[in-house]
Amino acid sequence: MVSIQVAGEALVDIVNSVAHPGGSPLNVAVGLGRLGHEVKLTTDIGTDEHGRLIADHLQGSGVELAEGSQSAAPTSTATVVLDGSANASYEFELNCSLGKLAASDASLLHTGSIAAFRSPSAEKLIDLFLAAPPNQLRSYDPNLRPALVENRAKAISHIEKLSSLAHVVKLSDEDSMWLYPGWDADRVLEHLLDLGASLAVMTFGARGAEARTRNCEVVVPSLSVPTVDTVGAGDAFMAGLLHGIVDGPLAQDLRDGSRLDRAELEAALQIAAACAGMTVARTGANPPTLGELNEFMAGAGR
Repeated sequence: MVSIQVAGEALVDIVNSVAHPGGSPLNVAVGLGRLGHEVKLTTDIGTDEHGRLIADHLQGSGVELAEGSQSAAPTSTATVVLDGSANASYEFELNCSLGKLAASDASLLHTGSIAAFRSPSAEKLIDLFLAAPPNQLRSYDPNLRPALVENRAKAISHIEKLSSLAHVVKLSDEDSMWLYPGWDADRVLEHLLDLGASLAVMTFGARGAEARTRNCEVVVPSLSVPTVDTVGAGDAFMAGLLHGIVDGPLAQDLRDGSRLDRAELEAALQIAAACAGMTVARTGANPPTLGELNEFMAGAGR
């Protein structure tokens, strides 16, 4: 499996006074680690109980914690509130400056969410993407938390800059509505391609997902599963999508701007949808292992 560098926040989600490891970049790293990839996460966690919980969670999922990611500062927290439809909202206590980031020779670089739109971490991540080797695949998921946006114009500037530097950009329809009020999905996806992305993907929760490149469009439905909660569903989708891309011809096509194979892209999106569906059927951000995914895909005839 290819090596992957993920950079961004790690925190604990506190649900009913119980702490669970979380944070979008961490969840993507864990999803990719469970799918068998060699993953290193650069983040900020403390040496406190919450930090130890995160470190153990990463180790248990085969993810390496990058040097310098642990300090005496408190670990970030997000208190989760679930509504009657099992949708999550959050209250945050954050510590994520990301220290010093360095480019690596990993095959894939991924970031997203809070650290990627707040200062000073957003500027550091932009510099990391700018310094990436030319043959490194780059992916980005805005995964917005509007309540944490301190300056809307500045946040959008960070988001669009990272989108312009990424080969793969995935966002939710909720992200889209906040970023570009009044725009439909077609206009948003075309805008992301105009910024520089080779592949733009929008997820619509229970209504599936749509992917757009310069030469094709693919729509996949979501899985019909009992929903336990939606925590980590988008991150599981992102991990599944990247898993479906990094080991196949799509990775090189995305890097060099080649004409993407529609069947290969649809297969990657089906993997992403399967990972998301398996996650929402469980409690918390608990993405599948490679064995679980392969068993599910075989049972689904894919």
